Amino acid sequence: MSARSTRTLTLLLAGLAMFGPFSIDTIFPAFPQMAAQFGADKVAIQQTISVYLISYALMSVVHGPLSDALGRRRVILAGLVVFTLASAGCALSRDLPTLLAFRALQGLSAGVGLIVGRAVIRDVLQGDDAQRLMSQVSVIFGIAPAIAPIIGGWMLGAGRWPLIFWFLAAFGLMLLASVGRWL
Repeated sequence: MSARSTRTLTLLLAGLAMFGPFSIDTIFPAFPQMAAQFGADKVAIQQTISVYLISYALMSVVHGPLSDALGRRRVILAGLVVFTLASAGCALSRDLPTLLAFRALQGLSAGVGLIVGRAVIRDVLQGDDAQRLMSQVSVIFGIAPAIAPIIGGWMLGAGRWPLIFWFLAAFGLMLLASVGRWL
């Protein structure tokens, strides 16, 4: 594998690994605004994280075997389509139960990047090369929780809380186009 191909794969897999955690942390700054709009207390708004994480965890055990059966690329593309549509659904939500349903759908699909991305590494590289790429992806992945709330805050500075979910939908579309082209 050429150095350029390895760099492209590293960035692509890092982006795929990031979008799950990114979807958690970008919305933290919006909690007060969301609570005010929905007339909900802090505990109810925090359920947007709980429902996401529960569905993320449940589906994580399915993504690997599903990608073994149907193919890595197909499962990643399907997950990104569902994630992007769920993000748009979150942005358009007018009540908390609807938002929670779309957050669950986001969680069901978001794990595909991290889980299947690791399988892609094992498919294309072995030994030290695979470990090196996994380490690079992990370093970039580790940045997501640090920058996501900052980006969420910027989105709130530019508009209301739905803008965060439109940003996540755009991020999903960017990943969808990248996977379609390079994976």
